[in-house]
Amino acid sequence: MDSDVTPVGRVDVVTNTSPLSYLHRLGRLEILRDLFGVVLVLSAVEVELARGRSLGLDLPEPRSVSWLEFRPSPPAAYEGLGAGETAALSLAASIPGALVLLDDMAARVRASALGLAFTGTAGVLIRAKGRGLLSAVAPELDRMLKMGFRLSPRARADALAACDEG
Repeated sequence: MDSDVTPVGRVDVVTNTSPLSYLHRLGRLEILRDLFGVVLVLSAVEVELARGRSLGLDLPEPRSVSWLEFRPSPPAAYEGLGAGETAALSLAASIPGALVLLDDMAARVRASALGLAFTGTAGVLIRAKGRGLLSAVAPELDRMLKMGFRLSPRARADALAACDEG
């Protein structure tokens, strides 16, 4: 479950690799810009994306996206989390009121323990529908599942119910 904290006014949004990857592959990366304006990307996330591109995966080249803002990864380590997740959580924890985008369950548990506002790719799609940027979330979730996105049937049903599709 996403933390349902919606700050008022401009909020700093920090993303992990997964939301960038899936939204790019859906052809919906611009939803992040439309929802949040500027999105912060850590150097560890850039490295993970570059590693995936070097393996032939269809992943974004973040430096070609004008509304992404780049930050060095802060030194931190959270056991069981990848470099991108750790960097995103560390930066978000240092910015009062930040929203962190991540999909990994262990990272979400850590975000909750840190008291951070967070959402994942499905949550971004729900917000996009609420703002009239998408007509339906279900087809996008189905496409992501075919790409290997992990979403339990219960979480899918909850996501669809949250945007009046369930």
